[in-house]
Amino acid sequence: MDSRTPAVELELEHRAPRTPGLEGRGEAGQSIVFVVLSMFVLLGLCGFVIDVGRAYYTQRQLQSSADAAALAGAAQLPDPAAAASSAHRFGATPGSANAHANVPSVTESISAECDTSLSSCAPDNVVRVSETAKAPTSFLTLFGVRSISVTAKSAACGSCGSKPADVVLVFDRTLSMCMDFQGNDDPSCTKLENARSGMETFLDALDPALDRVGLVVLPPATSASKACTAPPLRVYDSKTAAWLLVPLTDVYKTSTGVLDHRSALVKTIDCLPAAGATAYADAIDQAQAELNRDGRPDVDHVIVFFTDGAANTGPSYYPKMSPYRQQPCHQGISSANAAKSQGTTVYAIGYTLAGMGGYANQCLAQDYDGPPEKPTITAYDALVAIASSSSTFFNQPSAGDLTSIFRAIGTQISGPRLIP
Repeated sequence: MDSRTPAVELELEHRAPRTPGLEGRGEAGQSIVFVVLSMFVLLGLCGFVIDVGRAYYTQRQLQSSADAAALAGAAQLPDPAAAASSAHRFGATPGSANAHANVPSVTESISAECDTSLSSCAPDNVVRVSETAKAPTSFLTLFGVRSISVTAKSAACGSCGSKPADVVLVFDRTLSMCMDFQGNDDPSCTKLENARSGMETFLDALDPALDRVGLVVLPPATSASKACTAPPLRVYDSKTAAWLLVPLTDVYKTSTGVLDHRSALVKTIDCLPAAGATAYADAIDQAQAELNRDGRPDVDHVIVFFTDGAANTGPSYYPKMSPYRQQPCHQGISSANAAKSQGTTVYAIGYTLAGMGGYANQCLAQDYDGPPEKPTITAYDALVAIASSSSTFFNQPSAGDLTSIFRAIGTQISGPRLIP
């Protein structure tokens, strides 16, 4: 045998005859098993991707509704009950504003709490919302997984928004602010002190970096430099009287974020004495004039009007039959409507309107002892009409605390904000 023999043997061995079909059948069987297993794994992976994607989509829907609920609730702070109710209305549970037909069986948890790292609580300043749902599966049911539980959490603070505004406070500091609910003299001026605390709470809810605030009073002072001096009885009749005591300013807090009682705004609020009768319209006119004159064109313009009773007088420099004198409450509505037509939002706060045996609620013509205004109108009805909407009208029937009302207004103006 020569040197080529092994190669020939190998070739002959390679070409040796075999039983037809046996080898092909074995390889085909193995391939089928492999394909089946591969398809099963691929189907499982596809099912996993599809079902997890559906769960992720469900979670995003829940997150959107939780955010909306938290913001809606925070807008009602510091009232925890109102905050919880509003948050629920905008959640994703059945019947709520953000309920989704493809997200069934949503459970919800809502709480209001105090976060001491933010502005003062009085009593709560944060709303937290947690929503949970089970996203049904399709393909993963083959592996015994019938649903995927998803949860969304959100929190919003009520007085930490980032919406800038120019605001003019219109403050009724009439003589009745130093009377009790029955109309008796109150040397402690409890109502006046409550109003001061309310306005300072309002300032505490705002951010000087965003919000500027001015102050108009009724009756006016004889001059801005005499803001802390009680004006004479007929001060309304002076065309030079100072209605605007503090123009729009961002100086009302210190660098540490607390109220600056040395600032012109806070110092004036602290010192205002109670005196005189009530005339709405000119004060509202003067507030809008300040917004037109010094207000920024690219931010919200707001008037916050506070009074403890009906308008009952008007400046004598108007003609005798002028609505400023004959219809002081109706003219207050007209002045507010003029402000609203220019884009200004008007908040109205009524305080002890049923006081003095109902006298505080009577709108009178000509002077504080004149006949009823015609058409007849009450202070309550006038304030409802002065406010921009039902959500910007507030009524405090007793001579109690006003801080919650002023803080709620501050929250609405600055806008709630989502927080981590």
